[in-house]
Amino acid sequence: MAKKDNRIKYNLVSGIVYQVILIVIGFLLPRLYLENFGSEVNGVLSTIKQIFVYMALLESGVGLATTQALYKPVAENNYGKVSSVISATNNFYCKIGFIYAAIVLIIATCYEFFIPTGIERGVVFGIVILTALPALFSYFVQSKYRILLEVDGRKYVITTSETVLQLLSNIGKILVLILSNSLILIQLVYCILYLLQLGYVYIHAKSRYKWLDLKAKPDYEAVSQRKSVLVHQVSGMVFNNTDVLLLSILTDFKVVSVYTIYNIFFSQVQNFITSIISGFSFALGQMFHTDREMFLKVYNVYETFYIMATFIIYTLMAVFLLPLIQIYTSGINDANYTNVYLVILFVIMNLLANGKLPSNHVLEFSGKFEETRSHAIVEMIINIVVSVVAILLWGICGAILGTIVALLYRGAMMIYYSNKKVLERSVFATYKLWLVNGVVFVAIMCVFFVDSFCDLSFVSLLIKGIIHSFWIVSLYIVVNFAFFKDAFKTIIALRRKKK
Repeated sequence: MAKKDNRIKYNLVSGIVYQVILIVIGFLLPRLYLENFGSEVNGVLSTIKQIFVYMALLESGVGLATTQALYKPVAENNYGKVSSVISATNNFYCKIGFIYAAIVLIIATCYEFFIPTGIERGVVFGIVILTALPALFSYFVQSKYRILLEVDGRKYVITTSETVLQLLSNIGKILVLILSNSLILIQLVYCILYLLQLGYVYIHAKSRYKWLDLKAKPDYEAVSQRKSVLVHQVSGMVFNNTDVLLLSILTDFKVVSVYTIYNIFFSQVQNFITSIISGFSFALGQMFHTDREMFLKVYNVYETFYIMATFIIYTLMAVFLLPLIQIYTSGINDANYTNVYLVILFVIMNLLANGKLPSNHVLEFSGKFEETRSHAIVEMIINIVVSVVAILLWGICGAILGTIVALLYRGAMMIYYSNKKVLERSVFATYKLWLVNGVVFVAIMCVFFVDSFCDLSFVSLLIKGIIHSFWIVSLYIVVNFAFFKDAFKTIIALRRKKK
């Protein structure tokens, strides 16, 4: 456990540093894109990115299935079993790599000859190819090692190298934007540095896991749930990326640009949350298979504090985000970036999406992919159908409404299955957390609405943000302590036991 504690610390520190740097630089670049190229080009580039996110579905669920299959053998230091699982994974990834390359050429050709974008066709072709190269290297060489590092609790190796990648690549992009405005050169800089980062992770993993035998007899049975996992991943892709694609088809690229600017703020926060959770999720996954009693105690603490923290984060975003977006997009007049309803809808959507993460982890740890894939299918259908209708009726806000409706269904099913079927406890424990924190959220929104601090300068907004954040956070902590004392007592007891 001492070794795991150290890995958790390394993972958390590296993850936080990575996300802070990503957030700081990540807000600068979209602004520069808007200033240099306008909202339409920004919308085109965002759409291409979403297409590549969907391309990740070619992985066919292999990564997550491998992760679940490795928890037990890694915890038990069963090197033979680990080698067999990774060998099977490697074979799948090589096949996927060839398919990926063929599809990339098709996409690049379509953008070259058939899709009007407002960007020179040769440039779009080059951007598509350069975007694909790191993923191809990952499939053929690096992905299997990345999975093993994460399951072994060494994600800090990956995040540290990605921190350096983001620093160097974004500095390079900014210099290119300042000096030449070349879209192809921007992507080339990122591609080269990304390949170097992937190469570093590969070399590090090869050195650390010298015992790993890729020629071991492949254990295809261990990753046999990959098809069921794929259904869940498709559902996740629909949730994360369908809005942009549907808006690009049913509206225009300026609307897509508005959506992506709002989504920048929420995705950065979501990535920050995910980065912290992934820092210790490997320990929870191993504990689930080796010490179920301790897992239940730790999970109760995790779920309580996670849901409370999630509500705190998105309450603060609901109150202070709109004036921040006003400041961020000031001077950009080719699209309307101030939308009260869009903020509150984004907040609700992300509350529902992030709030179900603990339940989702239980399903992943237990490997209940096949048993719950019907839930994922229904969620996808609801999301696409409702979103299309809602976009035609209400435009950009309709896209988020469709996702919210789908999340209400999926969240309820996920909470039910993880509690009743896996943890064998009442669902009331989780719903009580949602109800208590939800009441606090509504109460605060009755005091402040999303436009309460609009038209303030950045300094004034910062001062008010610090003042009001203090009592908002305190209110959540006091209320949760009053209703969920056991979780607070457990975490105190666990800390005393460590000392």
